[in-house]
Amino acid sequence: MHAQDSPFSQDGRSFEREALRRLPSLIAELLDGPEPQLRQDPGSDRGLDALLTDHQQREWAIEFKASGAAGVVARAADQLLAALAGDDLADAIPVLAVPYMTPGGARAAVERGINWIDLSGNAHIRADQLYISREGRPNAFPARGRPASAFAPVSARVARQMLADPRAWWRQKDLAASTALDDGRISRIVRRLDDERLLERRGPELRPADPELLLDAWADTYRFDRHDIVLGHASGNGIELSHELSARLDALHIGHSLTGLPAAWLLDRFASFRLTTIYVEGDPRDVAERLELRQNQRGANVQLVGPDDAGVVMHGRKIDGMPVVSPAQVYLDLLALPERAREAAEHLRGERKLWPT
Repeated sequence: MHAQDSPFSQDGRSFEREALRRLPSLIAELLDGPEPQLRQDPGSDRGLDALLTDHQQREWAIEFKASGAAGVVARAADQLLAALAGDDLADAIPVLAVPYMTPGGARAAVERGINWIDLSGNAHIRADQLYISREGRPNAFPARGRPASAFAPVSARVARQMLADPRAWWRQKDLAASTALDDGRISRIVRRLDDERLLERRGPELRPADPELLLDAWADTYRFDRHDIVLGHASGNGIELSHELSARLDALHIGHSLTGLPAAWLLDRFASFRLTTIYVEGDPRDVAERLELRQNQRGANVQLVGPDDAGVVMHGRKIDGMPVVSPAQVYLDLLALPERAREAAEHLRGERKLWPT
């Protein structure tokens, strides 16, 4: 079940009715005061969905969106700021309301200076003499079943391909050839990316509208634990152990690619580390035996990972003689790993190491 999906995803009117019903009490709870006065449909010419006046006479300008996905939030934030450009609403608090705000959507909102609240009870509001931050409440509106995703293991080849060089323009037939997917599947994936406002077009060509948003949308659904992971222990630590394991895998003619903290170290010399994470061809249990690793979780300093799709190692390269997955893949994996992995992910992103500039 993906975080950005909800029963409202294809029905904005249904979400708008639910939001109008719930929003006053949610804001009252956040402010610890009476329910604000609500004005529905404050003028379609502005593009606003509602105006609320709280007990301190602050005005809240509300935009409703039935999805908290990164691309949808970014587009809605731009629209909301444009709607408040007039002098009469210059002091209003701009707020985007969604069923459930994904991490990528929250990042997009904060980067654009837009407040948000979701009907699941989370919020980030910053205004004059007002600061509210509530996170961690689960999605109260999960979609039923397993919805189709542009970032399912095989489908994610398209995002990986485009993030290898976000400035490049692609025709769908060229994406099919480069990802080894059929035209029909490419068409469905592209349609889903379009639905999430993640693509821009130039005639028949397309590319990411914003690579940061595409990466965040992918991160919202990515699960490292869906790979086949075997833990083990080998003598040594850090980049020296990574070098040794890579050399031994080469000698055994086993295809492999580093990810996680050793990859972050190779990409930008970020931080010493203990855990070496390596994607390997074949069953990682067989590879562990051939490497003579001690297979146990306690004290493990090696992760051998059987990828959930062969596309995981697309667009890798060699650094210091060792194969490394693509920087975007490194980033996704770091978000799920221990030690200083999340810090490493943000470092690589901040230093613009994830794609060509």
